[in-house]
Amino acid sequence: MRGPGETQLEVDRREISRKISKLKNELEQVRAHRKRYRSKRKQAGIPVIALVGYTNAGKSTLLRSLTHADVYVADQLFATLDPMTRRVEMPSGRQILLTDTVGFIQKLPTTLIAAFRATLEEIIEADVLMHVVDTAHPNVLQQIETVEDTLAEIDVPPIPKILVWNKIDMWPTDVPMPQLAVDIDYAESVKVSAAEGLGLTELLNAIENALTQVLFRASLLIPYQEGHIVSAIYESATVESQEHTEDGVVLNVQLPHALYKRYEAYQIEG
Repeated sequence: MRGPGETQLEVDRREISRKISKLKNELEQVRAHRKRYRSKRKQAGIPVIALVGYTNAGKSTLLRSLTHADVYVADQLFATLDPMTRRVEMPSGRQILLTDTVGFIQKLPTTLIAAFRATLEEIIEADVLMHVVDTAHPNVLQQIETVEDTLAEIDVPPIPKILVWNKIDMWPTDVPMPQLAVDIDYAESVKVSAAEGLGLTELLNAIENALTQVLFRASLLIPYQEGHIVSAIYESATVESQEHTEDGVVLNVQLPHALYKRYEAYQIEG
């Protein structure tokens, strides 16, 4: 005969197993939802910029400063678990999507990588990465390497990366900036203070420059009766020049791949 203690242990195990299965199902539902959401974004052709960085580097504060959105900000581990995406209008008039992601830590366990799959997949699908670092942290260089190691572990494709030295307002002016101990290929490096709103214009310009590395150049002839397409292109692409002809409007543009394929029928040879 089994004792009451053994019976209760089995009950507890079944309850824990049930909760684990429930959480796994919920994670799969989140993953499927994010996958559908990313598919719609690709169809819209709006470039996606993913914010990555060590925990408490200030990614959510930066997202709030750039988008003026109501973003949860807290000085704690994993304050951002579900990816938050907001639209930003660039100085050129082009629109982009900024996505905040979970903050990394040293030696992120494989179990956590599986649990955060929804947010990590946002990184893999992005067009540009913004690596936000806490400039004033004494271990900032080690934190940069930790994030880069994690990005390598999840097989992020070779897309442009911008190094964002955040909290620059807390760095003494008479002290030299930290120097990276490893050779990491960043498209640009920008100094900002998300909390104080410093350097944000320079950051937006750096994003524009990085996007030129992942965009296609094309010349499009849009008939006058399809003027709504011209408006849509101005919202989601970079229009370098515009010319009115007898047959329609000729636009010389830079387009993300999805839009490049969508407007293929309007492209002019050469």
